[in-house]
Amino acid sequence: MFDIGAMELLVLAVVALIVVGPKDLPRLLRSVGGMVRKARDLSYEIRRGIEHLADEVERETDPFRDERKREGLKPGMSPEEVTDHIMANRARETGEKTPEQPAEAAAEAPKAGDKPA
Repeated sequence: MFDIGAMELLVLAVVALIVVGPKDLPRLLRSVGGMVRKARDLSYEIRRGIEHLADEVERETDPFRDERKREGLKPGMSPEEVTDHIMANRARETGEKTPEQPAEAAAEAPKAGDKPA
């Protein structure tokens, strides 16, 4: 972020030691550390708030987002693919045969000329 190298840190440490003195330096470092921690916490809270607001806006602009996610629909699916996908989900939920399975069911069904066993 600030792109501070080892040499810059060494110069900063020497200047801080000269200006503050060896006796008060630990207290200064603790207070600077506390300020850095508070700044990180504040930036985390701001980021979390912005993400929450973005999620709210997305939910308001796309009321079916949760439904599409639950159904497993993907962007770019044609209306026919969406319908087939939803019907397959419903068939799986109810235990019915899916649209792909009627051919198998027709093969198992007795034909008009067959006698029942």
